[in-house]
Amino acid sequence: MVRGASNSDGSLDDAHDSTGTASFSDSTPSDPPKTLLAEIFVEHDDLLLADTIKTVPGVTAQVEDAGTASDTTFFVSVVGGEFGAFERALDEDPTVAEATTFTVAADKRVYRIRAASGVTRCLPKATELGIRILDVKSSDGGWVARVQMLSREPLIEFREACLEKDITFRVRQLYDADPTDESADVHLTGRQRNTLLTAYEYGYYDVPRGISQGELAEKLDISTSAISQQLRRATGQLIASTFAVDRD
Repeated sequence: MVRGASNSDGSLDDAHDSTGTASFSDSTPSDPPKTLLAEIFVEHDDLLLADTIKTVPGVTAQVEDAGTASDTTFFVSVVGGEFGAFERALDEDPTVAEATTFTVAADKRVYRIRAASGVTRCLPKATELGIRILDVKSSDGGWVARVQMLSREPLIEFREACLEKDITFRVRQLYDADPTDESADVHLTGRQRNTLLTAYEYGYYDVPRGISQGELAEKLDISTSAISQQLRRATGQLIASTFAVDRD
């Protein structure tokens, strides 16, 4: 692969500028802050799983909790069915020091990945600049991040930081967010995601159910009341996120 940097023509600099700062004294529920949403593509030989996602393009990998992940360890969920090929590619990937299968389902697996030393990281810089990372998925041999910010200036600074590291950077979409749309604010925590995946894997959502709440709580080593709360909250967040439900 030839390393380089490129940008979408004009979409970043020509975008409508939202307010640069949020004022707590002026912002009220009837006057929410304006934000921008962007979808950006980044690519570099030394980004996490760079070789793997190129070798197995038939799967989609998603970095969970990308904005808060540690410097060295990541949870990556994978869909697409080519799990054997994906795991073989992991074994050969120079950006991976260790990979552990964490959960297994018919159509999805979650891996705990410990990054090798020297892996290039760019998302911490985005967070530092005030960019909110909504999700990060593999696509076209690189990573596509959906992000949110109060103005376009942080995105311009983030682009410059990526170019300094020879990271390919393209803005695929950039648009004003609907301040009344809560779908961008709904995300499962790592614990909620693991609870739902485990429940699904063991047949909690089957008819008839393959596992009770009590049995599920034992597998996750938490109380029955805690598993009930986690399932209700996670399911409610998924419904709100998927259907953009307004309960008011």
